[in-house]
Amino acid sequence: MDLPEIPGYRVEKDLGEGGMARVYLAREEKLERLVALKVLALLTDQGRELGQRFMREARTAARLSHSHIVSIHDVGELDNRVFYMAMEFLGGGNLAEKIRHGSLRCERALEIFVAIASALDYAHGKGFIHRDVKPDNILFREDGTPVLCDFGIARAVGSATRLTKTGMSVGTPHYMSPEQARGKQLDGRSDIYSLGVVLYEMLTGKVPFEAEDSVAVAIAHVQDPVPRLPEHLAKYQPLLDKLLAKDPDDRPQTGREAAALARHLPLVEAEEPTAKSNAYESGNGEPSA
Repeated sequence: MDLPEIPGYRVEKDLGEGGMARVYLAREEKLERLVALKVLALLTDQGRELGQRFMREARTAARLSHSHIVSIHDVGELDNRVFYMAMEFLGGGNLAEKIRHGSLRCERALEIFVAIASALDYAHGKGFIHRDVKPDNILFREDGTPVLCDFGIARAVGSATRLTKTGMSVGTPHYMSPEQARGKQLDGRSDIYSLGVVLYEMLTGKVPFEAEDSVAVAIAHVQDPVPRLPEHLAKYQPLLDKLLAKDPDDRPQTGREAAALARHLPLVEAEEPTAKSNAYESGNGEPSA
């Protein structure tokens, strides 16, 4: 695959897909710094809505300045067909990759949870909800700092919830809140629910609701009770019950409140790891020896 040519950037390699676009490792020529260059190339005018959505993501993310939200350096478009966004390069991988090795240690899982909860609290305070909080969108700096990325479907609080052609809300079904699955208007408490799903997955190595297709998963979020944690993780059940409450009024109302609840939990490290045990304990995300 040919690498794109973006003025001011020397594209070095393809890093893969990033939401609706492709992401490349590039070097900003003026400052000689590595960046993640997200590029959306439209083949026809019919993709103009995608271009507008891409630029909305760029503008949203650029307005947010927080230690656990990805930094945006530059944004632009070429001939109304190629849209690009230069972001800080996050070289520590993403949370989905780490979970594939199995559940995380409780201390590390809570550390990540608190960091992303603080990022959401900040974004919500600025009037934005993320709407797609999931492990793929939580990346790490090389020192292990977790960072929330991909505001591609973020919306201002109070704006209408956009639906797909099937009537299902935009988002990822395994991490959708009940109100999001039902196509209701959302607020920040929907993101809190999604982060609760991520915490469940970090602790257990699996998502709370599985089914044969996306629609069945969405229905489970609406109807099914929160699964019980294994006995060695039972002390975390009250927190997850609150985070994954069907009624938004029964959840922590803010990211700050969710983080405070997690900070007061005891650590449970006498756990029984899954067969694919994950030793990610250190701050830099590297397995401990």
